[in-house]
Amino acid sequence: MSSRYHLISYQSTQRLEMPNFQVQPCTEEDIPRVFEILSDTFAHDHEYVDAVFHKHDTPEGRKNGAEQLLNTYRQDPYGHFIKVVDTDTGKTVGAAKWNIYKAGEVPPQPVLSGPYWPNDEEEEFAKAICQAFFAPRQKILKENDGRLVALEMLMVDPAYHGQGAGRLLVRWGTAHADRLGVEAFVEASERGRRLYQSEGFEGPYYEVPVPEKFADRRKQVYYMMRRPAKAVGPESAPVGESA
Repeated sequence: MSSRYHLISYQSTQRLEMPNFQVQPCTEEDIPRVFEILSDTFAHDHEYVDAVFHKHDTPEGRKNGAEQLLNTYRQDPYGHFIKVVDTDTGKTVGAAKWNIYKAGEVPPQPVLSGPYWPNDEEEEFAKAICQAFFAPRQKILKENDGRLVALEMLMVDPAYHGQGAGRLLVRWGTAHADRLGVEAFVEASERGRRLYQSEGFEGPYYEVPVPEKFADRRKQVYYMMRRPAKAVGPESAPVGESA
């Protein structure tokens, strides 16, 4: 990951602290723990998670899922992985991936790859639901000509729910959006919707479409939540990045 990534992640988050909690950039060594939290947080409540990260609650699934996430960490030039650490214990209690896009750049929608599914049908379904899941964001990204900050994933260890870790992770990204003067976006679950609403996001219910051959499978739904851009002030650019 580039030095720009670490500069933005670390210097911009030093002030985002709560008692016992601190936002820090993730390193490659953090990714297995981040995936463990992802698996515990979403459990089997989301068809998208179950499809993309096959059997993610098993030892083999955790290993494969961590590898998938590490590939994203290394390869996504717009992605910023951050974590919340309990400074009393040093334990990572939550994590998120924010995508900070660049004006004038509209990257193609990512495509799943790798040997992570047991057969062709499960791979086909995972790729189909992934493409459809992120299609609304891709449309907004094009409409905004790249001027967008998007929360791709946020998860908090269930043992730490309701203690403010999730809000810290949300505010890291909205602070960047505000400094850049751009819109923020999140594909929100029902569980996370109230938190996002309290931070200025609003948006409609959305059912992710899949090919007819998969119509009998459980539906994936979320809320397409957008947070309007705010005017750029004289000190609006995040540390290490120009508006």
